[in-house]
Amino acid sequence: MKEKIYVDRMFADYEETPEIRDFKEEITGNLKERVKELSVKMDEEAAFEKAAAELGDIKAIADEIGKKKRNEAIGQMYMRTKVPLTKRTAIGMTAASAFLLLAAGIALIVFFGGTGSMQLYYLSAVLLSIACGLYTHFGLTQETAAHYEMKKSRALVYGIICFLGFLGASISVVSFFFSGFAISQSVAVKTIIILPAICALIFMLATEPKRQKPWLKAMIDREVENSLHNFVNAVDPAKASRFGVASAGMWILAIAIFITLGLIIGWQFSWLVFLFALAIQVFMLTSILGSKN
Repeated sequence: MKEKIYVDRMFADYEETPEIRDFKEEITGNLKERVKELSVKMDEEAAFEKAAAELGDIKAIADEIGKKKRNEAIGQMYMRTKVPLTKRTAIGMTAASAFLLLAAGIALIVFFGGTGSMQLYYLSAVLLSIACGLYTHFGLTQETAAHYEMKKSRALVYGIICFLGFLGASISVVSFFFSGFAISQSVAVKTIIILPAICALIFMLATEPKRQKPWLKAMIDREVENSLHNFVNAVDPAKASRFGVASAGMWILAIAIFITLGLIIGWQFSWLVFLFALAIQVFMLTSILGSKN
C-alpha cells in the first residue's frame, strides 16, 4: 500500500493516460519486490527508503512517455486533416481511369471474343501503361496530409518511368502468351524497354528532395534520435572496444589462414575459412548487444 501511495504522489502532476497507468503499475510492482528482498537484511522502513532511492529518475521516463503521446496525438491530428483534390488532379485521375477501363475492355473483348488480334492486345498494353503513368504523375503532384506536392516536371519524369515499366512488362507478357515468342525473346523485349526506366528511376531517387511536412519530418527525426539513443544505451562501451579489437584480429588471422590453405591444399576450398569467420563475427556481435547493467 505504501508503495502505491509513493508512486501515485510521484505522478500526481501527470495526465492519467493508459501508458502512464501501466508504467505506474510496473514501477509499483518492482518497488514491492525490491522492498521484500531488502526486508530480509534490514527493517521495513529502511528497506522502503533504499528501494525508493534505487528507482532513479523515473520521472524522466514518464516525461518521455508524455512527449511520445503528445507527438502521436499531433500526428493523428494532421493525418485526419483532409487535403482536397485539386481540379487538375481530379481531371487527371479521371482520364487515367478512363484509359484503364478502356484497356481492360479491349483485352476482355479480344480474349472472350476469340478474334485473336495481336494488335488489340498490344493496344490494351499501351493503354494500361498510359493509365499507370497518369496515376503516378497526378498522384505525386497532389498535396497530402504528410507531403507537399512534387514539381510537375519531376512528377512527369516519374510518370514516364512508370509508363515504360508497365509497357515493357505488359508487352513481354503479351508477346510470350499470345504471340508465340520464346521466353528469351520476351525477356529481351522487356529488358530493352525497362532498362532505361530503371536507370532513370535510380537517378531520380538519388536526387529526390524532401517533401515531408514539418510535423512529419520532426516525428521522423525524433524516432531516429530515440532509436540511436536506445542503441547506444544498450551497448557496453568496454565490450564494444573489445569487439572491435577482436574482430580486427580475427579477420587478419582468417586472411592468413586463407592464403596458407590456398598454397597448401588449393584455392577451391580455402575460401571456406571466410564463412567460418563470418559465423564467428555474428556470435561476437551478440555479446555487445546487451544491457550495460
